[in-house]
Amino acid sequence: MIGDEYVFRGNLAVTPLPEMLATIHRHGVPGVMEFTGKDETSRLFFIDGDVIFATSSNRGESLGDYLLKKGRITAAQLQVSSEELARSPGKRHGSILVQMGFLKNEELGIAVREQVQNILWSLSNWQEGEVVFRVGRFRDDEVYKIKISTPRAILSGCKHIKDPKIVMARLGGRTTVFRRLKLPEHLEKLNFDTSEYALLDLIDGRTTLFDLCEKGPVNPGVSARILYAFMYLQLVEKMEGGSAIKIQVRNSEA
Repeated sequence: MIGDEYVFRGNLAVTPLPEMLATIHRHGVPGVMEFTGKDETSRLFFIDGDVIFATSSNRGESLGDYLLKKGRITAAQLQVSSEELARSPGKRHGSILVQMGFLKNEELGIAVREQVQNILWSLSNWQEGEVVFRVGRFRDDEVYKIKISTPRAILSGCKHIKDPKIVMARLGGRTTVFRRLKLPEHLEKLNFDTSEYALLDLIDGRTTLFDLCEKGPVNPGVSARILYAFMYLQLVEKMEGGSAIKIQVRNSEA
């Protein structure tokens, strides 16, 4: 990186990942976000606020191990390519796999995208961890660049949250009511899938969280996770004091 500087420090126990990602996308900044947990370190790389790459110190999330688990390379191919990687400082494992004929260029692009998504989904389940974001642009040889829409990454990542308590702690109780907000300009190109759009359409400032999840187009757990993403994308907000419905009871005369 060139001209980098620390612009943000935080902890996932205080500020959840969707909120951090939404802020980066909203400002459209380039940089790298580093997450440090007890046993591993992960990094997300951004250009114009969108995710272009990810790395993890967790060997199980490495490209080689991912390809092996998916059956796209053999154990022997992983071993020989890893040995070549050790002898070639500065080279990427994916480039070596292509060079050795174990992968085609187009297969590498697909694999890297899937690997980055898996790292994102893993990070979505971190309940704590130190986070540092540095702004700056990268040399072309620093990362293998793909592009994943950060709003889409937020929606997909939230759907992969395993512990429902993470979601409900932020959404509120079953009687919480949400209202829709005007679509932010930076989200105008976001394409919702059918279930996301249907759930968004149910939010009317009157229907409770419980009913939204029960009436939603998918099961209640997934609906809650989608709402969680909507909230940090600033598509909806919780209404203060609960529902805005006022019921007027008229006096009846005998």
